[in-house]
Amino acid sequence: MATVPSLRVVKTFSYKGGSRQWSNRYHFTGGTPADNTHWTTLSDAVVTAEKALYGGSVQIVLTQGFAAGSDVPVFSKVYSTAGTLTAATGHIGTPLPTAGLIRWSTAARSTKNHPIYCFSYIHAVYVNGSLSNQETLDANQKSAMATYATSWVSGFSDGSITAKRASPSGHTATGSVVEEYVTHRDFPYTSSV
Repeated sequence: MATVPSLRVVKTFSYKGGSRQWSNRYHFTGGTPADNTHWTTLSDAVVTAEKALYGGSVQIVLTQGFAAGSDVPVFSKVYSTAGTLTAATGHIGTPLPTAGLIRWSTAARSTKNHPIYCFSYIHAVYVNGSLSNQETLDANQKSAMATYATSWVSGFSDGSITAKRASPSGHTATGSVVEEYVTHRDFPYTSSV
């Protein structure tokens, strides 16, 4: 169970003839927002920053806030916020399971002395339109992801606390990297018929 609070951001995008929701959950240090007003301020700040990662066909539809040690939301807010990213000329959209990857480093190490990282998969990505380079993440999207990742290292304010990206165990992020190449994360199988 997580030792720090978290915010879950839910998105929707077309997938196999319908639409599909997916989410990213961001654990953070700095304290728990005191009330609904503070959760709303934090949630709005994160949504405003995250919408820059996606093209207009992605919608942010919901956020949920969780206290440390619980998987029951203490806060939720419905959104209908479209992405604002414009891909570079000639770059193309990919199927939903294709993803960009943000990796946050922490100062912590595992019991086997391995570095502890935080990861977020960003779906509905754009890639270079050239056949010889289609696994390369769109430069505009990569830049937006880097800005977003840095914002989590600096922290988002709820008006009284500053929420900084952390592992579920509370290891605070110290830096971030956006992978140059796209990766893949499966969704449970959905039939198209």
